[in-house]
Amino acid sequence: MKVLHVSLSDGGGGAAMGAYRLHQSLRRAGLESEMLVLRKVTEDPSAHRLSDALNRWERLRRRWAERRHNRELRRNPRIEMSGQWSLNLYRYSIADAINSFAADIVQLHWVGDNFVPIQELVKIRAPIVWTLRDMWAFTGGCHYAGECVNYRALCGRCPQLVNASASDLSARIHTEKRRAWSNLPLTIVTISEWLADCARASSLLGDRRIEVIGNPIDPSRFKPLERGAARQAFNLPQDKRLILFGAIGGASDPRKGFRYLAEALAKLGCEGQAELVVFGSARHEDIDAGLPAHQLGRFQDEVSLSLLYSACDVYVLPTVQEALGKTLQEALACGTPCVTFAGTGPDDIVAHRHDGYRARMGDSADLAAGIEWTLAQSWSRRELHQRIVAKYGVERISQRYIRLYESLIGG
Repeated sequence: MKVLHVSLSDGGGGAAMGAYRLHQSLRRAGLESEMLVLRKVTEDPSAHRLSDALNRWERLRRRWAERRHNRELRRNPRIEMSGQWSLNLYRYSIADAINSFAADIVQLHWVGDNFVPIQELVKIRAPIVWTLRDMWAFTGGCHYAGECVNYRALCGRCPQLVNASASDLSARIHTEKRRAWSNLPLTIVTISEWLADCARASSLLGDRRIEVIGNPIDPSRFKPLERGAARQAFNLPQDKRLILFGAIGGASDPRKGFRYLAEALAKLGCEGQAELVVFGSARHEDIDAGLPAHQLGRFQDEVSLSLLYSACDVYVLPTVQEALGKTLQEALACGTPCVTFAGTGPDDIVAHRHDGYRARMGDSADLAAGIEWTLAQSWSRRELHQRIVAKYGVERISQRYIRLYESLIGG
């Protein structure tokens, strides 16, 4: 069986790493798994650059489509708190490149930024499995809808657009998706129960087959390491309680909720006893959290990440909307308990008062109580590791996908 994974990249961000780890696990399980990516960051020969699969004319078309996409985004300004948007309205022949691999299954992952235009999906010949890593597939352009539920019916009057109207950009994109995909046989996989519920409630995907299969975690790469040595590797204090926060956008990404963590730390009153460790941002940030803060930047390798999680006493991700929470999986696999907000994807990972603490959404006081409670417990790092691996280990996740593929192509 040959599977082609179509993903914007094979590394760098959470969605890309989730796709690449699944690709690796399927190859280890014996499948002929390949990747097609726009931005290649690994040296893996089974991950192929899109530019190598396009002729010169189509490469020019792709760049022109990308420019039109970015220009349209600039023409439709969004409010300051809006997250990322993708339009995917401007066509080039990526479907021909996908079909050239002659795969039995084409698996889409994160395909925003006009990587896979909306109309191109109907030209893909193989059965399509689409692993949703955010909400974009069923919204009018946003990757996370916040409190808006327009996607359940028709988008328009989008709260994230400055010039919102009944016929705004979100309505245009939603209508384009509905027209293009109405008769397209899509099998949807979401990485959390919360995201599945959102997809089932949507007008675009609610009638499709929807399965829930989380991201795989490799226990040989993410495992508890000796805490003292891990702290020494990053020059972190040995005599303090270390509270870890991480996000690609660092403290400046409003969806990741760093402001709630800052408020919670101010309520803790643990000055002199605890320090903050932050990773994920490529630049130094102005962080005011009431505690000494160690900013460690961005990590690309899993060994460093495993060391970092192992060095800390608790990992806090107060995200207000999250498809799953890859970093929560990684922290628990390294034996570090987690504190997060209840109500979205992390509910699948963090069992309340079992693997850490799930605070009430947006409640910094409860978040502070959760951090305090978690730091006061005696955790078995081995048990935390075993529980998360039992649910998301690479063998378990790859076998669930293989059974799904077999159901689509008759075994």
